[in-house]
Amino acid sequence: MRRMIFDFGSEKVRMGVQGSKRPPYTMPAVVAHRPPGEVVAVGEEALHMVGRTPADIETERPFGRGGVRSPRLAEALLRTMMTQRGVGARRPELWIALSAGASPIDQRGLKQLAQKAGAARVRFCPAAACRALGLDLPLFAPQGSLLIDVGASCTRVDLLSLGRPVASRRVDAAGDTLDLAVGRLLRDHYNLMVGDTTARTVKHRLLGDGEPEAVANGRDLVTGLPHAVTLQRAELLPALVLLADQITLAVQDLLRDVSPELVADLADQGCHLTGGSATLQALAGLLQDRLELPLLRDGQPEETICRGLQLALDHGQGERLGLTA
Repeated sequence: MRRMIFDFGSEKVRMGVQGSKRPPYTMPAVVAHRPPGEVVAVGEEALHMVGRTPADIETERPFGRGGVRSPRLAEALLRTMMTQRGVGARRPELWIALSAGASPIDQRGLKQLAQKAGAARVRFCPAAACRALGLDLPLFAPQGSLLIDVGASCTRVDLLSLGRPVASRRVDAAGDTLDLAVGRLLRDHYNLMVGDTTARTVKHRLLGDGEPEAVANGRDLVTGLPHAVTLQRAELLPALVLLADQITLAVQDLLRDVSPELVADLADQGCHLTGGSATLQALAGLLQDRLELPLLRDGQPEETICRGLQLALDHGQGERLGLTA
C-alpha cells in the first residue's frame, strides 16, 4: 500500500510520498464554491479568485486553528491533491500531522473526510514531534526542545522531551493577524480598502523582504475609484511588536510550569522557529531580543512538519512518534 504524508495548514496544504526525494507538493488551502455544495475551483485557481468572484461564488479556507472548518471543502481539496499526483484511485495510507489543539471530534472528522477522499487508512502523528524530527533535534533524548510554530491562523509553543510534549500553549494570533493589521491601517489612515491578497503581499515585502516601503492598490473609500498608497515599514511595526509580545508571554507562561532542568537545557539549545510566518525576518529579530535565548530559524520553515513526517515514514519511527489510528 502506498503511503502519503499530509500537513494541513490554514494557508497551504503539503503532501509527500514515502521514499520520495522531491520537496513536498504544496497547494493553497482555498476552495471556491457555490453554496451549498458545488465546488468551482480548488487550490491555485481558487486563490486567484479571492476577492474577484460574483455574488453566487464564495472562496473559503477549509482548515484553520488546527482543525477543520468545512469538512466538505476539505474533502474536495484533499481529493484534488491526490488526483493531481496520480494516486486518487490507489487508495493510499495517509499519515497526517495532528495539531495538539485538535479534539477527538476534529480527529474523527479528519479521518472520515480523508477516507471519503479515497484513503484506505488514516494514521496521525503529533505535529510537534514531527517538527522536532524535521529540525533534526534529539527528540527521544531526556532533553528539553522548545518549538515556536507561527502559522497563518495561530501560533503554537511546544516544549518536548523524550519524544513527547511536556507543555504547550496556543496564541490565537499569527500571520493572519498582520494581514488584518495591514488592511486596518490602510483603511483607517488612508481611506483605502484592499483585499486579503494585497494585504498579504504588502506584509511580506515590508516584514519578510525588509523593503522600506511597499505600494498597495485598492479602492478609495471616498471616491470609490482605484487608488494606490505607499506604506512605510515603520507603520506596520507596532502590529508586529504586539504579535511578538503575545508569543513571548506564551513562552514565559509555559516555562513557569516546567522543571528547572528543562528550562536550563534551553540556555544551551535555544528555541526553534518554524511555520509559514517564520519567513518574516523582522518577527524573528523581535523574538530573539525578547526571549534572550538563542533563536534558530529553520531554513525552510514551511516544510518542517512534512520533512519530519517523511523521516518517520522512511525510517520506521512512526510508533516512537506516537502514531495513532
